[in-house]
Amino acid sequence: MAYFNYRFFLITLVALAPVLLSVRLGKDNLAPSLSGQARVLYPGSDEFANASVRWSAAKSPAYSLIVKVATEADVQKTILYANQKGKSFLAVSGGHGTTSQIANAKGGIGIHLGRMNNISIVDDGEAALIEGGVQNGDLVSYLWARGKQTATTGCDCVGYIAPILGGGHGWLRGRYGLAADQLLSARLVLANGTVVEASEVENPDLFWALRGAGHNFGVVTQAKLRIYDVPPSERQWTASGFVFKEDKLEALFEVANEVLDDPERPAELTYYFVFAFNREVDAEQPIITLWVYYPSTRIPEKFDEQLRALIPVAVETSTTDLAGVNAHLLANKDGPACAEGLSRKLTPISLQHYPIPSIRRSFEIFANMPAALHDSVMFLENYPNDRVLEIDANSTAFPNRIGKILASPLMTYAPNASLDAVADGIIDDIRDALVKGSGSNLVAYINYAKGDESLEAVYGYEPWRLEKLRRLKKEFDPFGRFNFFAPIV
Repeated sequence: MAYFNYRFFLITLVALAPVLLSVRLGKDNLAPSLSGQARVLYPGSDEFANASVRWSAAKSPAYSLIVKVATEADVQKTILYANQKGKSFLAVSGGHGTTSQIANAKGGIGIHLGRMNNISIVDDGEAALIEGGVQNGDLVSYLWARGKQTATTGCDCVGYIAPILGGGHGWLRGRYGLAADQLLSARLVLANGTVVEASEVENPDLFWALRGAGHNFGVVTQAKLRIYDVPPSERQWTASGFVFKEDKLEALFEVANEVLDDPERPAELTYYFVFAFNREVDAEQPIITLWVYYPSTRIPEKFDEQLRALIPVAVETSTTDLAGVNAHLLANKDGPACAEGLSRKLTPISLQHYPIPSIRRSFEIFANMPAALHDSVMFLENYPNDRVLEIDANSTAFPNRIGKILASPLMTYAPNASLDAVADGIIDDIRDALVKGSGSNLVAYINYAKGDESLEAVYGYEPWRLEKLRRLKKEFDPFGRFNFFAPIV
C-alpha cells in the first residue's frame, strides 16, 4: 500500500483554504493569483529562454513555465498550482547545481527566487534576515559595507541559502564554522503549500535536516543568520598566488600535508590549489597554482617562506577585502567562473590528507584530456576546520565535519553532447584515484554532487542518519515532490 500521511493531508486542508481559493480563481492561469511583482514566463519568449539558462548546460531541467516569484505567498501559490496540474517544480536561486538528477524535472515549473532578495540586520547587529533569492556576493557586500561578516562561500553568483542546505564551505570556516552553522531559523514552504518555521525550538528535527539535507524538504523563503563584527585589523585580505610546474608537485603537497596538522596555522589561513592549463607558463603540462588567503595585510611569515623555499616560477601578492576575494578567483558575477550556458561536469571528493601518489595520478589524468576540455580546472580547497570540529557532529544533518580537503575536478567546455561522456569519464577516473588513495569510502560534498553517489556518500555512513532523514522525508515530503537534488529515497 502506498504511504499516506493523514496528518499532512489535514494540515493542508485547514491551513491552505484562503490560498487554494485564490489559485482556483486564476483557473488555468496562475498569473492573476500572484503578487504584482511576480512574473510568469512561457516557452517561446526570449525572457523564458534566458531564465532557463543554468550555470551548466550539460544537465538542465525542461520547464513548461517559469515563475519569477516575489513573495512567500507567490511560492505557495505556485506550488499549489503545480500540484493541481500534476507538474513537478524546482526552486532556483543561483542555478549552480550540477547533479544529473536536476534533469529529471521535465515539463515542470521553475520557481525563480531572484526577486526575493531583501537583506536586513536585526537583533542589535547580531543576526541578519535574508530572503530565499539572496546571492552570496550580495550578502557579502551588504554585510561588509556595514562592518559585518559571516561564513560565506567562494562564488558571488551562487545563492546563499542553497549551500546552507548542504553544509556550506567557504571563507572564515575555521573561525565561524560552516554556513549551515550560522542558521538560527528558517521559514520554508512545504510540498503541500504550507509555511512552517524551523529552529532549535520550533520543528527542531526539521531544523536538523535543513542543515545538510535541506534540498529534500521545502523552498526556504527566509533565513535568519548569525553575523559578526569585522575586526578593525581585518579590513584587508592578502592573496598570494604561488605558481609551480608539475615537477614540484610532490614537494609542494608534502609541505601542504605538514600545514594540515601544524598547530601554529591560523584558523583563517586558507590554501586553495588549482590545476589549470596556461601555455604561457608551460607549453605542455598544466600548472599548479596555490592561492593562500588570509585576513591581514600579509601572509604569516612562516607559511609564506615554506612556499617560497620551493622556488615557484612566479609569485603574485595583492590585497583586497572580503568582498573582493571571490573576484580574485574570477568568481565575481561578471567573472568567467560565473558565466552561464557552458557545459560543466563536477564531482567532489573529501580528503583527510593529500594522498600524493593519487594526486600525481589525478594530475596525469587531467593533463591528458582532449584539447576541447582545456578550459577545465581542478580545485583542492583547504579551509581550516577549527570551529567546524568544535560543533557537535550529531547536531546537524551535515555528516562530514572531519573533512579537511575538498577535491573537485571541474570540466568546462562549449556545449557538445559528444564530449559529455568524455568529461564524465575523466572526473570519474580522478575520483577513483583519489578515493583509492584516501584509504576510505567516498565522502562527497552534496553541494557539488555529480548525481551518481550513494546516499551514504552524501548523507553519511552512520545508519541512524539515513534512518532519521527517511523518517523526516515521509513526514514533510511524503510524495517526493523535492526529489531533484540527492533525493532521500
